[in-house]
Amino acid sequence: MNQANEKSGWTLEAWLEAEMEPRFELEHGRLVPMASPSSKHNDLMATVYYLLRQYVRSRQLGTVVLEVDVALPTGVGFIPDIAYVRKEREAQLFTAHGKIRGAPDLVVEVISPSTRVRDSVHKLRAYYEAGVAWYWLIDSETLTCYEYQHTPEGYLLRTTAEAGEPFQPQAIEGFALNLQELMSE
Repeated sequence: MNQANEKSGWTLEAWLEAEMEPRFELEHGRLVPMASPSSKHNDLMATVYYLLRQYVRSRQLGTVVLEVDVALPTGVGFIPDIAYVRKEREAQLFTAHGKIRGAPDLVVEVISPSTRVRDSVHKLRAYYEAGVAWYWLIDSETLTCYEYQHTPEGYLLRTTAEAGEPFQPQAIEGFALNLQELMSE
C-alpha cells in the first residue's frame, strides 16, 4: 500500500520513519501535502542556508540543516526550510537518521505567495506552542526579514529588515546578511 494514500491516522513516529515523495507534513494525525517551491524560493532558501551554515560551522556553534523532518514535542511534524540546533543540544535532538525530534533553537521559513498564511500565522503558532526559541520569516517577494523570539506572552518581533537593509538577527550573534545585495549578484 502506498503510504501517501493513507492520509489520516498517522503517528509522529511513523511520519518520522517514512520516506515519502511527494513530501508531507503531519498535523493532528493527518498528512498535509507540501507544494513544490518556486525557483525564486529555492534560490533564496539556498542562499540563506549556505551563509548561515558557514557562519555557524566556522564558529562551531551547532548544526544548520535544510528541509529536514522536525518532530515537534506537540506531536506536529513539519519540514521547515532551515533549522538550527545549538551544539550543546545536538545529541539530544538529532535522530540516527539526521532528523530532529524536539524544538530546534531556530526555524527559518521562506514565505511564498502560496504559503504566506500558513507560514506567518499557522506555523508561527505551532512553533511557539512547541517552544522553538527563535523563528525567522523571510518574504520571497519583498525580501523583508522578520525575527521572532519566544517569550511567555507569545512570539515577540525582535528584528525586521526591509530589502536593502542588513538583517542582523539576535538569535545568532554577529551574523548579518543583505538579501537584496545577495540576490542581485
